[in-house]
Amino acid sequence: MASGDERKNKSLSFSERLTRRLALRRRAWSDGAWHIRQSHIFILPNRYGFYAGFLVLASFAMGYKVQNNFILLGVIFLFLVFMLSLIASVRNIQGLEINIDLEPYYFAGTMQHIRLSLRKDQPAFNLKLTGPMGDMTLDMSNAATGIMVPIGRLERGVHGVPALKIETVFPFGIARAWSWVRPPGDVVVAPMPSEHAVKAYPRGNPAMAEAADQKRQQNNFADELGDLRDYADSDPPARIDWKRYAATRETMVRDHGIDAQGEMVLRQPKGDLETGLSYLSGGLMVAERIGAPARMTLGGADYQIYDKPAREKAYYALAQTQ
Repeated sequence: MASGDERKNKSLSFSERLTRRLALRRRAWSDGAWHIRQSHIFILPNRYGFYAGFLVLASFAMGYKVQNNFILLGVIFLFLVFMLSLIASVRNIQGLEINIDLEPYYFAGTMQHIRLSLRKDQPAFNLKLTGPMGDMTLDMSNAATGIMVPIGRLERGVHGVPALKIETVFPFGIARAWSWVRPPGDVVVAPMPSEHAVKAYPRGNPAMAEAADQKRQQNNFADELGDLRDYADSDPPARIDWKRYAATRETMVRDHGIDAQGEMVLRQPKGDLETGLSYLSGGLMVAERIGAPARMTLGGADYQIYDKPAREKAYYALAQTQ
């Protein structure tokens, strides 16, 4: 059975497959913004361009045979239109600046997207972007745009960002110019989360966890408990004291005292690998939602998840587990 890349390659024309291979071998987008230069652009007449070229040659042959200057002037005009179309197509995408924004991790079973931000010193017209999921129109009439590009439903694992093609047939539609880009970074696809009730996950100190749960149940809202402290980037939004924020515009959180002794303990259950990884992924999501730390054991390694970087590291480990 053909792989996904082979199927995508078969849908490309010979010129696209050839230029894609040349472009990706010759250039590497490592980090920062990518600028499309003239050397990055390929150009060919399309079907209408070949018709126009044939018309120029036929008209020239006829004008030369009958020695008619008006026909020869018309040939010169058509040739200039043809050449200006080629130049305008290249200029339309030359100088385009592209930035990419990747999520730290994605989940299997869902459509994954990457965000591209495009900018140019002057407006560009009639642009389209071609990716794994088909063509998308780019509105560069204001010289800048942002677009979410679907890259497919990738399976669990760490994948490279697929190559993308930016193409234009501006201004007369008789020639097309295109450029291939492969954004840097990895698409980390974690297992599809399988969430359970909070009580289904063991705690490091069951007595402390049970006491904390009872205290929260005795009060209607968890954000009415605990000591106030300044908000940190690693805090989940659910723990922000929104009442205080509405009154004072100060972003504070309630610290419920769930320390390492009351952390959620996540161990890979026996049985099917994917089912076990989905259980761990769901546990990480539950811990993030309730604002509790977690300890995950996977493949003989322990992961202490208490902030955003540690959580990203844990999801990365789940994604690449074999």
